[in-house]
Amino acid sequence: MKKQPKAFVKESYNRSNDWGINKIKEYLISAGYKIQEKEKEDYKVDITAEKNGKDHYFEVETKTGYPFTGKSDFKFETVSFLARKKKWADIGFWYIIVCKETNAFVMCNSQVIYQEKHLTQLEIDSAERKGTDYFYRVPKKDCHWYKI
Repeated sequence: MKKQPKAFVKESYNRSNDWGINKIKEYLISAGYKIQEKEKEDYKVDITAEKNGKDHYFEVETKTGYPFTGKSDFKFETVSFLARKKKWADIGFWYIIVCKETNAFVMCNSQVIYQEKHLTQLEIDSAERKGTDYFYRVPKKDCHWYKI
């Protein structure tokens, strides 16, 4: 049986979580959203924001080590989204991956991401995580690309 990597690495979270969330909050405010601030971290969807009388939900992840500015220079054919975030798919959230080196980001809606055709099992071998994990790999053409 293959070892499951740690589902949550607190050190990594502490290093990059707030930075990415704050970048996306700035972007959303500039796009006319009103952020609904959390009183404390609840480890649920990172951002709830209202626009035109409707709530929208955003999950933010920060990536480093493979800089991109958009679809054309993203070095992979697919964008990998963590399977463990599927627990919120029913609310219809936007999953955002922010590049720390360039402030570019890619986003995709959970309804597009969490389809069986995108599910992939991968071996993880990083400094903080090792083992087998599951991802949803969405063709980059099916994602939205932005630069802050």
